[in-house]
Amino acid sequence: MGAQYSSVSDLKSNEYLSRFASEESITSTDPFWNQFLSFRLQSPFTTSQSKLLDEQCATYLQQLESNNPRANNYGTLIEVFIRLATTLRDECEDNSLVWQTYSALFVLRSITKYFIEIDSEPNLSLYFTPQENLLERTSLMGVFIDTLFRTTIILPVTSYSYALHLEVLNTLLSLLAIQMCAKEAAFISAIYTIFMHRLDPLLISEFTRTLLEHFMKQTECPAFLATDSATKSTTDSGSLYKIGQSVASSFWSVMTLGMSTSTTNVAEEVAPSIESTNILRNRHLSNQSIHLLLILSNHFTSDAHRNPYRLALLHFTDTQDTPTNLPDSEPLPWFSVDYRCLYDVLCQTVHTEQSTLLLYMLLHRNQHFRAYVISRSNIDQIVLPILRVIYTTTDGNSHHIYMSLIILLILSEDDYFNRTIHDIKLKKVAWYTERSINEISLGGLLIAIVLRTIQYNMARMRDKYLHTNCLAALANMSSQFQNLHTYVTQRIISLFNLLARKHSKILELIQQQSKQEHTASATALTNHPQTLASNDDILNDYIQDLSIIEDVMRMVLEIINSCLIHTLRLNSNLIYALLYNRDIFDNYRTHPNFQDILQNIDTVIVYFAEKVDQSAQRSAEYVKEIIESNAKQFPPDRLKKFPDLKFKYVEEEQPEDFFVPYIWTLVYKSCNLHWSAESVFIFKQPTNNS
Repeated sequence: MGAQYSSVSDLKSNEYLSRFASEESITSTDPFWNQFLSFRLQSPFTTSQSKLLDEQCATYLQQLESNNPRANNYGTLIEVFIRLATTLRDECEDNSLVWQTYSALFVLRSITKYFIEIDSEPNLSLYFTPQENLLERTSLMGVFIDTLFRTTIILPVTSYSYALHLEVLNTLLSLLAIQMCAKEAAFISAIYTIFMHRLDPLLISEFTRTLLEHFMKQTECPAFLATDSATKSTTDSGSLYKIGQSVASSFWSVMTLGMSTSTTNVAEEVAPSIESTNILRNRHLSNQSIHLLLILSNHFTSDAHRNPYRLALLHFTDTQDTPTNLPDSEPLPWFSVDYRCLYDVLCQTVHTEQSTLLLYMLLHRNQHFRAYVISRSNIDQIVLPILRVIYTTTDGNSHHIYMSLIILLILSEDDYFNRTIHDIKLKKVAWYTERSINEISLGGLLIAIVLRTIQYNMARMRDKYLHTNCLAALANMSSQFQNLHTYVTQRIISLFNLLARKHSKILELIQQQSKQEHTASATALTNHPQTLASNDDILNDYIQDLSIIEDVMRMVLEIINSCLIHTLRLNSNLIYALLYNRDIFDNYRTHPNFQDILQNIDTVIVYFAEKVDQSAQRSAEYVKEIIESNAKQFPPDRLKKFPDLKFKYVEEEQPEDFFVPYIWTLVYKSCNLHWSAESVFIFKQPTNNS
């Protein structure tokens, strides 16, 4: 090592690492540390690089695990790092000190991650004992985390300090990963207790602000650190790895449906999309910052006062506008950031799951930022990427689709948003390949994609949670539908037609099953009672499916009815579609679940049918002209009034059950740290508040 770059191959025979991992206790003032920390080892930037480093250091880490309870060199190195970092805050221009501090933390992070992976938290505290024993174990860890926070806040991000900043965040992620690697359910974590309750509230607020600003700045990794080592020889002095073409072969994926409280243990090969990779390429500091924000703010969500990071994140204000209605009872000091900058970055990155989650949290809980987003004249810049995620994501069970739909539902709660999206006209949307549409409003495209999602769900997934959110968003927007494109109105009618056919099919199945059950009941009762029970289950499933179909049909009719009541004059294409497809309602006019709502639709159909019948011409263009001219004269009092359709998104009572495993899944796949699949337990058991 010495004062030069080291390669992975050097690690196996490194005398300094051998001594550090040995039984020998090294005092914090020993000259050894100056030599040990003078090496320059480039931080890995991919999971495969991180895995290679772990493999090369495995022998030393095992030795340290065995010897540290006696030698305590790990705890001593923590003290050395604290001393270096404290000095660095006053001497930010000292590049050699920056590198020594980075080197100390690089080693600490590698060891910390290893200890987190192999051991339970009660035993983990043994590793934190300093050699001089001047501090208690938890106190040392508290000072360590405090120092990491202050380094992030105070030290400017420069080309020379970038690597140190990144290692600070990597180390914090490694510590927090006790939640991902905990072998047993535990409701109290000593490490999380320090993060949540043992740090200065002002420090937490400033740290949260700093992470948010790191995300907003999207600072690229300096070229000399981020050089693509795949194009360099392994003998280059600044290169640690020769990157292969393969990626890590196994990542954990949580396949929970909806906001279910259960998790599933699934190991599968996952390669990040090219688009997601490109947007985060060389943005390592931003990437790790949003991971930390999501982890820290989604812990103890049931009691906001127990999570100061969540409080800070959900109440920060705009530097350009200081609200006067902030709650004065909250314990944390407020901070401000530039909303415009944050909004722009979210627009650029919302196609990634991490940014979608952050946007969801801010829209759901931060009333000031939500108001800012809804007031934007370029709201299409954030809505279009969300619609693209919903449209193009091939995994029907994707959490990304769920969160994107929930964002639309939250936005649809505001009438201003529902109006303005119809004023924004879009030219040809290249990624929408289902049909070529030269011009459509943002609102029309949104409706078309949500309708397509419902139709896809009803045909393949039968996920009630998904289509409920879709229908709720459309219902919220229905009173503001304006100038709907012909294609959009066709999709509305075709969805009802699809549901009607499914409804008829299920009725037939119920009748057939009832006949079979009646015929076989006498024999089954005496000879095969289990067959009767099986038939009952099948019949109950059909009846349940019928109930779901009828609920969806009712909601589609209510959406059409709401549009007719409020904006009939502005939707001649919808009226035309109703006239053209009037026969699909024939079987439901006397149905008790649909009779009342169909009265208004029939009133509109009859009124405009009479106007069309008075004309000799029947061309589509002429019929639309008649509808458009007569829509202005339609007497609105002919329609029966119904309560306005208003739905509000409500988060689950225990959101951690969904968000904690989901966020750790994203971290596992995207943080560029290698975690052995055997060490990860959060996806194998129901989550907890540990």
